Amino acid sequence: MEYTTLGRTGLTVSRAGFGGGGIGQVWGATTEEEAIAAVHRALELGISFFDVAPAYGDGKAEEALGKALETRAEPVVVATKVRLREDEMGDVRGAVRRSVEASLRRMRRDSVDVLHVHNRFTERRGEAPHSLSAEDALGPVLDAYREVQQAGMTRFIGLSAMDHHVPTMLRIIGSGEYDTVLAYYNLLNRTAQEPPPRGFNMFDNGQIIPLAKSLDMGVIGIRSHAAGALTDALDRAPRTGDSLMEQDLASAAKLGFLLHGAIQTMSQAAMIFCLMNPDIHTTVPGVKNRAEAEEIAGCADLPPIPPEDLTRLQDLYDRGFQG
Repeated sequence: MEYTTLGRTGLTVSRAGFGGGGIGQVWGATTEEEAIAAVHRALELGISFFDVAPAYGDGKAEEALGKALETRAEPVVVATKVRLREDEMGDVRGAVRRSVEASLRRMRRDSVDVLHVHNRFTERRGEAPHSLSAEDALGPVLDAYREVQQAGMTRFIGLSAMDHHVPTMLRIIGSGEYDTVLAYYNLLNRTAQEPPPRGFNMFDNGQIIPLAKSLDMGVIGIRSHAAGALTDALDRAPRTGDSLMEQDLASAAKLGFLLHGAIQTMSQAAMIFCLMNPDIHTTVPGVKNRAEAEEIAGCADLPPIPPEDLTRLQDLYDRGFQG
């Protein structure tokens, strides 16, 4: 396993991390017993960064992680989140504190290392479900996060950044107030790192990674497997009418040329692609069982995607995976 420093936080994290959506049963069924076993196996293989949220299985991910870590001595870095509802905006401080206190109870911890904002950022609050404006994020939300930070409930604070209003997201990140960012980045959409090619028809993540790097923020890669599209087969029924998933599945079907030599599964190809980006400190695919933990951790020891395959991938990407 490789380790690095999570930006200016100074926290040491494994390059291959553990996303809590899996043990929260967001990405298919599992059991609490298997979820705990998956965390234990990840620890044995050197994974030290765990990212969860109350929204993952209505607290199931946090509960499983808490039980799994309770009897372990390995050093870990734990991140969780708060998602504010519209009806909580009249008492942001109280809502954030209550959410963090509930998370800590579920995880059986006195504090977490990083607390992320789990809302979507839009030009004006309410333009999308669970959305906040820049004024919210840099005003009452930031104040509430600073308060729980000063109370010792979290060491650092960060942002979740996926499919946001780009100018709003850039304004919030550019403020320098937050320490880390969760950045959407995978084989099918790398717009968090670079401008989209002409005719790109997916959402643009606004090249937030270079901005975060310039501010020495910790960068955590999310959706490395495109919600399961970048695996050999979805192990759950896709949501009806999920146009993004349908598009991702169609694009992923054209990536079979990546599977040769040491890279034998699409999941491995997806993870290795993310690990090849040195600007992403750790990547957190959703893991729900021991086999997935083993595959993700093992990618840290596999060779990079060969140059000739990267050239072919770039051509496909530039054409929007058409033709």
